[in-house]
Amino acid sequence: MFKKVLAVLVVPCLLTLCMGMLVSAAEYPDKPIQLVSPFGAGGDSDLTARVWAEFAKEKLGQPVVVVNKTGGGGLTGSLFAARAKADGYTLFLGQAGPNIIIPLTVKGADYNFDSFEYIARIMVANCAAVAPADAPWKNLKELAEAAKKEPRKYIFASPAATSWLTFAMRSWFSKNGVQMKIVEYKSGGEAAAAVMGGHAHMTFLFPQNYSSMTSAGKMKILAMGTKSELYPEAPTFSELGYQGNYYGWGGIVAPKGTPKEILEKLGKVTEEITKNPEFVKAIKNMQASPDYTSGEAWVKQIKDQYGEMKQVLTDMGIAVNQ
Repeated sequence: MFKKVLAVLVVPCLLTLCMGMLVSAAEYPDKPIQLVSPFGAGGDSDLTARVWAEFAKEKLGQPVVVVNKTGGGGLTGSLFAARAKADGYTLFLGQAGPNIIIPLTVKGADYNFDSFEYIARIMVANCAAVAPADAPWKNLKELAEAAKKEPRKYIFASPAATSWLTFAMRSWFSKNGVQMKIVEYKSGGEAAAAVMGGHAHMTFLFPQNYSSMTSAGKMKILAMGTKSELYPEAPTFSELGYQGNYYGWGGIVAPKGTPKEILEKLGKVTEEITKNPEFVKAIKNMQASPDYTSGEAWVKQIKDQYGEMKQVLTDMGIAVNQ
């Protein structure tokens, strides 16, 4: 008798709860959305977030407000987003640093790359290994062969000690038996200046730091992360026989547990946005490439990159979270 009474009471409650969730997802959004960028205004993270937000508000019918939560090299904003209520009203601009590097290297980060739902990647930053324009190597493979013959003769200008760019190249060195002297700089701009000034033989940069120099004939591209319309003759890492993820990216993520219906709606909206010629133009103006990659495919790429970074950071002795 008790079980029958309990069923009479519980089943309607469950049905009501499920109906409420469905209605909520169908009406989403009915208030402003905040999109968290863990870095300051004006940087690539902030600009990417603002471009998506501008187009998303038209599709969603609600304001999308970019919130810059800075501090801890990206930790503050990342942790805030990971801990936010999973209702679709707090989103996050995912990137390799916050979603892969910080969880692996910051003690007590208290989140990891699996703390988020990955909605869609919206852009890639086609990073490039570059050298002085008069360098004797045509591509990165030729430099690698020279470096193997004379270990530690050549100098790699690191864009920053904890930059994903530096870790990516350290991974490349390790995988391919290349030994180069690493000199640390504070930014991509400083690393580029070191190469052009003859203080280093090569570096690895985001487009913002190499595009003007290569266009002016002051640098040459030895390898790129992905094929480029702007530099069709430049070989990719893959074309040179080097496997791995050698490009930056940005995309929209949500806290773990965000309802599937909301994720699907945001994914569909994002796909539509990335096809808009004005969005394409805005991303290209940032020296980046527009790119729609669904959440499922994007997660696979992130897991591969996470594995690569975990290995190199462990080998370096700085992977504090396993």
